[in-house]
Amino acid sequence: MKRRLFMAAAASPLASAMPASLGWAAPDTATTGSWRSYELTTTVTLGADAGRTRIWLPLPHDSAYQRLEAVTWTGNAPKLGIYTDVASGTHAFHAAWDDGGVPRTVALTTRVSTLDRRSDLRAASAGAMPDDVAKFLKPNAMITTDGIVKETADKIVEGKREPLAKAQAIYDWIVENTFRDPKVKGCGIGDIRSMLVSGNLGGKCADLNALFVGLARAAGVPARGVYGVRVAPSAFSGAMGTRNADISKAQHCRAEFWIAGIGWIPADPADIRKVVLDDKLALNDPRMPVLRRFLFGAWEGNWVAFNHTRDVRLVPSDTVVNYFMYPEGETAQGQLDGMDPEAAGYRITAQAVS
Repeated sequence: MKRRLFMAAAASPLASAMPASLGWAAPDTATTGSWRSYELTTTVTLGADAGRTRIWLPLPHDSAYQRLEAVTWTGNAPKLGIYTDVASGTHAFHAAWDDGGVPRTVALTTRVSTLDRRSDLRAASAGAMPDDVAKFLKPNAMITTDGIVKETADKIVEGKREPLAKAQAIYDWIVENTFRDPKVKGCGIGDIRSMLVSGNLGGKCADLNALFVGLARAAGVPARGVYGVRVAPSAFSGAMGTRNADISKAQHCRAEFWIAGIGWIPADPADIRKVVLDDKLALNDPRMPVLRRFLFGAWEGNWVAFNHTRDVRLVPSDTVVNYFMYPEGETAQGQLDGMDPEAAGYRITAQAVS
């Protein structure tokens, strides 16, 4: 058994506030603009017949709106530790077992604090794009930027010159032309070319927000997905949060785009479509304009972010995953299905802490 404690440097808080008079039923834990802390525990238990086993668990990252305060772990794996994908900077907890006749058990606990987040969209200005931002204009395996993706983006932003106006047009197009498909497994895979070629614009967050990211990149606006998990209720809708202690199936990805003078700006058109489906609302419901405005430039701190990268290499191996939001693993029988907590042998819980 091994155990380690890590204390992160405190990040600078962002001034943030939720809009008043939303017309939504606010939960008891309505946001206040102050830091809120949560303890997340992921427990993995696999049978003694698993053989050679490797497990990777995503870790929360540090930012101006989120701070990782502690990491502890226990387990019976001979190898336990934190590894980093150098190319992306993504951190993962890793556990490895050789052949042997004992059940594989490991538990990872993280303490993380979050803030509600809002960008001042009036602060947009002209300015140079840093290299670490420009890389989020590049395509990857699922989020392509040529062919039908480029053609669609050009039609959406036609006549618009300012990057912020382009991002707004793409956000509105996603909201008005896609739909949430509850039949999609997990959060989806985000194969945006296939979505556009087929004309089937249904999916879940990793599909719809990936479409926003790809179209934005094709229009010259840096954008990226942010992969994480819901940990608390939402002040807007039950569809945008969780009241369950068990968050094994509460994964959710959001999106960000970059504008000079402002920096990275939140956008989450996928949650608009989730509210439409789960709350049985029409897009022209009188409450929807408030939510649409909020989710273009803000997000609630009822969610913990892990990373913002695709095609993540899970070191110390050559395994590459589309995105790293679920627990990942390999046994002697093959790859574990991270989108299926029961089959993959894991459980994730969250609780608010003072």
